[in-house]
Amino acid sequence: MYNMTEYDFPADIDWRHWVQRWDRMQERYLLKRPERFAIIVQMISSTQRTVSRVLDLGCGTGSLMLQILENFPKANVIGIDFDPTLLPLANQRLEHFGERAKLILADLRDDSWSKLVPHSIDAVVSATALHWFKPQELAHLYHKIAGVLLPGGIFLNADHVSSDHPPIQKTWQENRKKMRAEHLNKQSDSWESFWEDYTKALGTNAREINMRVIGQWNGGIEEGMSLAWHFENLQESGFDCVDCFWRCDCDAIYGSIL
Repeated sequence: MYNMTEYDFPADIDWRHWVQRWDRMQERYLLKRPERFAIIVQMISSTQRTVSRVLDLGCGTGSLMLQILENFPKANVIGIDFDPTLLPLANQRLEHFGERAKLILADLRDDSWSKLVPHSIDAVVSATALHWFKPQELAHLYHKIAGVLLPGGIFLNADHVSSDHPPIQKTWQENRKKMRAEHLNKQSDSWESFWEDYTKALGTNAREINMRVIGQWNGGIEEGMSLAWHFENLQESGFDCVDCFWRCDCDAIYGSIL
């Protein structure tokens, strides 16, 4: 399912422990994360007569892939990520799905990724990954996504979105901070503490990993672009029926049918 060529992953690492800690850490920052996944599954089911192939961009540890594989038992799911320390966790998490799950180590800013997947995808999904892109990179990625989707296929992205109006953006950010505090799991890691402990378990250096992986994404749109921006660029890429399917202040699920 996955051929690790750039990182020597320890054979004795407790992958279940780290997958659980990753999910708890993500839920610390991403309000209603399970609900987001459920809506993505629902939108795929309601718009596609058959689901044979799904592509997850920035799949990380395979959290969203797991939901899709379980809900569409006849589908093959491909995950792409460029972090060599997270894909091995996805590999272990999804191993029991066999050939139905495929993982690819690739940088989505390099167009070569699209040559590694079939151009007959029913749904392209992503969850909290594409905000690392610069606006021009994301607009270009939308064109590449359109190139791998079948006619009638759907693109769904659960990620940060912003408002073009500063007072609205400030209100959203303040409300998100309040909701995070109200729902905080005291046992969850912060982003920094997860990576510090995880890289120690890998026998490497957290700063080294951050510089090699996260540090390469200078200029990303951390708070996201407005929905209007996404809709305009999706339409310019050939998508139709652009829409927002869920929203919680600074976060949304948006997308379109090709």
